[in-house]
Amino acid sequence: MKKWPWITILALMFSGFAFGQEQTAIPKSPADDRAKIVEYNQSCQLISSLIVRNQFKVDCFSNFQHFGPTSIGAKKNNGQVRIAGYNLLHPGTSKALFKDYNLVAKIMNQYDVVAGLELLDVVGHDRENNDSVVSFLRESPKLQSNLKLDISQARDAVTKKELNLRLDKLMRDTKVAYDLFRAPGYFKILMALKRLDPSWSLILSPRGDSALEGSVEEMVGFFYRASDVLPVINPHCNENKDSDAGVAVACILNLTTKYMDKNYTQSFARRPFMASFKSGNFKFTLVSNHVVFGFSGDEEASKRLMKNVFGVEQPADLGMTGINSGNFARFAEVKITLEFMNQYKKRYRDANIMFVSDTNLTASNAFWPEVLKSFPGGSLLGDAPSTISPPRYNSENQETNGVANSYDHFILDKSTFSNCSNAEVYNYFQSPIISNLNSLYTIRGLQFNGLRLKKFDEINEDRGVLIGGDVPPEDDQVPTKLDYPLTSAGQSRMDSLVGNYKKYLESLVTVKRNVVVADDFLIQDRTDGFKRRIFLNQLTNTFYYRYVQELLSDHFPISISCKN
Repeated sequence: MKKWPWITILALMFSGFAFGQEQTAIPKSPADDRAKIVEYNQSCQLISSLIVRNQFKVDCFSNFQHFGPTSIGAKKNNGQVRIAGYNLLHPGTSKALFKDYNLVAKIMNQYDVVAGLELLDVVGHDRENNDSVVSFLRESPKLQSNLKLDISQARDAVTKKELNLRLDKLMRDTKVAYDLFRAPGYFKILMALKRLDPSWSLILSPRGDSALEGSVEEMVGFFYRASDVLPVINPHCNENKDSDAGVAVACILNLTTKYMDKNYTQSFARRPFMASFKSGNFKFTLVSNHVVFGFSGDEEASKRLMKNVFGVEQPADLGMTGINSGNFARFAEVKITLEFMNQYKKRYRDANIMFVSDTNLTASNAFWPEVLKSFPGGSLLGDAPSTISPPRYNSENQETNGVANSYDHFILDKSTFSNCSNAEVYNYFQSPIISNLNSLYTIRGLQFNGLRLKKFDEINEDRGVLIGGDVPPEDDQVPTKLDYPLTSAGQSRMDSLVGNYKKYLESLVTVKRNVVVADDFLIQDRTDGFKRRIFLNQLTNTFYYRYVQELLSDHFPISISCKN
C-alpha cells in the first residue's frame, strides 16, 4: 500500500470513514474490499505518524497491518509455544468503556501468540475527536499563513498585538493537537503488552468486516511475542497478494471459486483472517474469526445460504439434531472455513493449519461431528465454559459461578499437531487475575483492615486507557435495591475511584472549531456509568459478575501449548 505523506493522509481522512447508516447487506467484491482497505490503511498510517512516531516499525499493507516489536529480548517460551484465542469484547467502545488494559495485557502475557477477536477502529466520540484533530492539523498551516499575512498588513499596534496573540495560541494549539489523536482499543492493548515485554507485536486484518451497513466492523488481530515467534510467508496469501501486500504472512481468506468449489464470499458476516508463524522448528498457520451469532437476512436469504452450504433449504431438511433456525448461519460459517482448511492442506501440502474462534456454538452440540467431516481428521478442542454469566443465580436458582457457555474452540488435526496439548480455558474466577481485580475494584463486603485505596491514575499507567467510544448504554438502571450491603470501606473505595475518574475525564481536551478546548462530552453520564457498571452492580444478584466482564471481557481466553 502506498506510503502517503502524513499531511496528505490528514486531508484524505478529513471526510471520516464511510460507515453507512442503512441496514443493508454489505457487498464483498474485490472492488468493495479495496475501497474499505484504503480507508483502514489511512487510519493505520495516521496511527503511525501521530501516535507511534518511530517508536517501532509500522507497516500498512493491503493484506494486513503490522505493528512491530519495540525491541527483542531473550526467549521466554522454554521449548514450547503457547497459542491462545481471546474474544476481547470491543475494546474502545461503549460496550467496553471501562476495560482495564493493563490487566487484559497481564492475562495475554502468559501466551506467545493470541488471536484477538472483536477488535475495532475508533468509534463514537473518539472518532469525532479524531476527525476534529485531523481537520485542525490539515487546516492549521493555512490558518497560520493567513494570520501572518494579516499581521503584515495591520496598520495599528492594537490590531497587530491581537493578531499576534491569536497566532501564538494557534501555534500552541497545533503543537498540543498532535497529542490528541486517540488510539483504538487494539492499539492500547498492544502498548500495555509492550510495557510487559517490548517484543510484543501485532498483525491486524486490513479492514473491518460486518454483515450489514451501519453495523460495527470487527477486525482480527494476531498479537505475538517477537522474541519467540516469527511471522513466515503463507502460501495462500502469497498466491493471492497484490503489489501492496508486503511480505505475504497474513491475509483474509479468498473464498471465491478460484480456491473453493463455489463462491462463499457473501456467506460470512466477518470473513476469517489467517497468518503463519514459526517458533523454533514448529511452523503453524492460524485461521480465526468471530462467527456470526444471528443471521441478518430474510427468509429467502436463509434458504439461499442453506442451499449453498448444506444443499437443502431448511435446517429441518437435514434430518439431524443440533442445527436449527437459530444457529444454522454459525454452522455454515464454520463448515466453509473447515472446507477451506481442507483445500489449503491439499493445495499447499501443508497440514499445519488450525482454526481458533469464538464460534458461538457449545461443544456439546450434536451437529459438530457432521460439520467436522469438512476437515477430515479434525477435532474440536475446548469443552469448558468460556463466557461470563453476569447473574449470580440462574433461572433454577443455582449458582452460576460466573460462567455460561463453551463458545470458544480450537479445531485441528491432532495427528498433525501431536506436539500440542489439549485446550485449556483461563477462567478468571479460578485464576490469579481475580485477586488483582478484587484488590483494585471489588467493593462487596470490603473492610478497611489498613488497606490503602489506590487512585485512578495508579491503577491505569497509561492515561488514555479508559477513553472510550461513548457513554455506557442504559441497559440497566442504577439499582434501586441492593442485594448486598455497601460497607463504609466499599463506599470509600467507590467514591475515591469514581471521583478520580471524573477528574480524569474533566482533564481531557479535544479540538472544536479549530481550537483546543476542554472535552466536556457527557462527563456526568460517563461517570454515572462507571459507578453503576463497575461498583453498584456488584451488590446485585442480577449483575453480580458484570464488573469482571466490564473490566476484562465477557469471554475467557482459550489456549494450547505446543512443543517447538
